[in-house]
Amino acid sequence: MIAQQIKNSGSLLDSIDAIRNWRAVCLLLATFVCMALVLAFGGLLAQISYFLTALFMLAAYAIFFYGANAVGMMMMDEARGGEARPAMAAVTDSLAISHRLILVFLLLGVLYLAGFLVLAIVLIICKIPFIGPVLYTAVFPIAVVVFGLALFAVPTVVFPLSAPAIWGGARTVECISQLLAIARKRLVMVLLLMVAVSLIATVVGMLIGAILFTGVGATALVSVPILGGMPGVIPGMGSMGLLGTVMAGAGGGHAVAAMIGGGLLFGVAFTLPGMVYLRGTSTVYLRAIDGLDLASEQSAMDDKIAAASAEPAPALHCPQCSAPVLAADAFCAECGHKLR
Repeated sequence: MIAQQIKNSGSLLDSIDAIRNWRAVCLLLATFVCMALVLAFGGLLAQISYFLTALFMLAAYAIFFYGANAVGMMMMDEARGGEARPAMAAVTDSLAISHRLILVFLLLGVLYLAGFLVLAIVLIICKIPFIGPVLYTAVFPIAVVVFGLALFAVPTVVFPLSAPAIWGGARTVECISQLLAIARKRLVMVLLLMVAVSLIATVVGMLIGAILFTGVGATALVSVPILGGMPGVIPGMGSMGLLGTVMAGAGGGHAVAAMIGGGLLFGVAFTLPGMVYLRGTSTVYLRAIDGLDLASEQSAMDDKIAAASAEPAPALHCPQCSAPVLAADAFCAECGHKLR
């Protein structure tokens, strides 16, 4: 089953096509720029009030959170084989539903905390003399396997796939039920596919970096002598690097131009591996839920929630002798009083 799923996941290479979606690239770049500007302004306010700085840091995180989720929704549209929604529509949808992701993390955190509390209670029981060590013989291996799988699922399933589930329209409880189903049935497959996605994104980043640094070197060789370079300085050998050599040898206006143009260029370039990663995680999520009976998983989750939140049925007593009786009893077992 795992081999077949991996064999059918050749579309992971299609994640590279994400760099062709210029609207998503611009949106992600704008997200990073706005976040950086808000952080910089908040840093300037540190001398006035640390509270204001904290507020600006929170605002910067919100910009990144909603912007990245908006781009993720556009990538999910493409992973499903459709056309990505417009950027403004993606931002609007992100503002409307991305908070579900925070709720997912909070609920899963509560679930993990409850698991550790149960383990702590069991370990306290294991302190009982004579019985405790015998019980711990079984508790230790079981706890190792259960908590090992649970913690292993955090970086392999929870973090990478919870966001695509929300991008796909799942509600908070639906997202959790899907993550639990994937962790139970597709954990190894998801791990292998996420390694492949990370590798593809890394290779894309390395190729883009190699192209840009080669281009900077060639541009520096031509720019330094024409713009008034520094004699005897070989581009790339100075302490400021290739772009720094151009800026050091050029006039003030050219230095500012090189800083702005180079910053925008490298900003665009290094958002592309992020685009590939977002598209890849969307594809992995779709592969992971392919063939799963999500309706039954959700139904089982709803039943557990309903059972946990249901109020216990009121106790019934015989009106004659006040002895406890069952709803199906026709006569009281104590006094023989007719109940119905």
